[in-house]
Amino acid sequence: MSELLTRRQVLAGIAAGGSLPLLSACMGSEAAQTAAGLSGKATTEVAVIGAGYAGLACARALVQAGRDVMVLEARDRVGGRCFNQTLPAPYDQYVVEGGAEFIGPTQDRMYALAQELGIATFGAYNTGKTVNYANGRRTTYSGRIPPGDPLAAAEGALAILRLDSMAQQIPLDAPWNAPKAAEWDAQTFQTWMDDNLVGAGAKNLLRLAIIALFSAEPRELSLLYVLFYIRSAGNLNLLLDTQGGAQQDRIVGGSQAIALGLAQALGERIRCNAPVSSIVQDAGGVTLDGAGFSVRAQRVVVAMSPWMAGRLHYAPFDGPTQARLQLMQRMPMGSIWKVHCVYPTPFWREAGLNGQATSDRFLTKVTFDNTPPEPGAPGVMMGFIDGQDARDALAMTPEARKQAVIEAFVTYFGDQAANPVGYLEMNWQAEDYSGGGPTGTLPPGALTAYTTALRAPIGRLHWAGTETAEIWTGYMDGAVRSGERAAQEVLAAL
Repeated sequence: MSELLTRRQVLAGIAAGGSLPLLSACMGSEAAQTAAGLSGKATTEVAVIGAGYAGLACARALVQAGRDVMVLEARDRVGGRCFNQTLPAPYDQYVVEGGAEFIGPTQDRMYALAQELGIATFGAYNTGKTVNYANGRRTTYSGRIPPGDPLAAAEGALAILRLDSMAQQIPLDAPWNAPKAAEWDAQTFQTWMDDNLVGAGAKNLLRLAIIALFSAEPRELSLLYVLFYIRSAGNLNLLLDTQGGAQQDRIVGGSQAIALGLAQALGERIRCNAPVSSIVQDAGGVTLDGAGFSVRAQRVVVAMSPWMAGRLHYAPFDGPTQARLQLMQRMPMGSIWKVHCVYPTPFWREAGLNGQATSDRFLTKVTFDNTPPEPGAPGVMMGFIDGQDARDALAMTPEARKQAVIEAFVTYFGDQAANPVGYLEMNWQAEDYSGGGPTGTLPPGALTAYTTALRAPIGRLHWAGTETAEIWTGYMDGAVRSGERAAQEVLAAL
């Protein structure tokens, strides 16, 4: 294994253009893939499966503690559900985020990593009014909740306060021990809305919040799980807000820049194009097998979403392993596309708009101004396609899907949105090693049925991934925290 690169080398790589030259081992060319692949037998003290933020943070902590580490990544890149996309020519010197991108207050681990790597952050554009399209009418507003329907706004605000109050009863380390855990885990969030909200307007507001957070429908989610998710962030407004909330800041060079910086330091410890297919524990250690390779380790950290981890073969297949597999079968990924339209300038700013929209119609119901921060960058409008809309989009032709996105943008921001000079989309359902996004979700019954199975070690096997985090679960920050927690478990056991 190579020695860690110096901080100066890491920063020089980032300054060279946002994509680090490191990881010729993991950047996708045919030659690089051959170099990065793993063949034959190898040994290491700790093997980490997955080079997303959880796996990278785990490996980093273990290396800092002086341990020998190998990271096995199935893809030809690092970052997991965090992936930069290059804009089409003539703007190909700029990137936008095809996956996770925002960070905000109390996401301390992501801010700390950015600072340590010398990577700057900047505020997501939030100057001007937000567009709301509801009941066939377009309005603009300032603040948190669209004021078009006063009764809906009032009922929605009261519902948020009530959900926050309920969430405060959830123990972060054991949500199944909440006083009303059985009652809350026996119903969907849709059931709670139907039982507690009167107006259709308030229900629409809460549904939009849910699909924006989970890329899943309210009918698919356990109420207990939603309350835990709120509690892990602090409150619902912190999850939903731009300024002062989870969408407050972006990362210069795209959010994958931090993952690339972490990988730069780990160097040849990361092996891409190395999908693991089985994990076999015995009295002396753990054997990981994949196509053409076998790795022997003392400890293993599975830093993958539960659904993806459920595709692996485990032995011995004992009771704790069976319980974890059963839970993994019950944690599907959300359904999400992320789309970008590129324009010569961010014209909506001149119209006094912040580029954010909420809607009860169209394929793209939530938008953000995703213009890169560098001078001379074009205007970029980003939209999410979530939940059932994302599944419907799978059946559309690429051209029909693009036109549906443009139709929404024209409705929200005017005729100047009709002719983008570039278009990008990222379909996370098509990612074989993601299966959707942004996070795994839980239906009714799972949390109270399987309790500790999500993060409890099984023998020499440890679990990481944002879904296992107690703080900021579902986010990049939660992924980093989970990796660092798994590293501490391993260090205590070695």
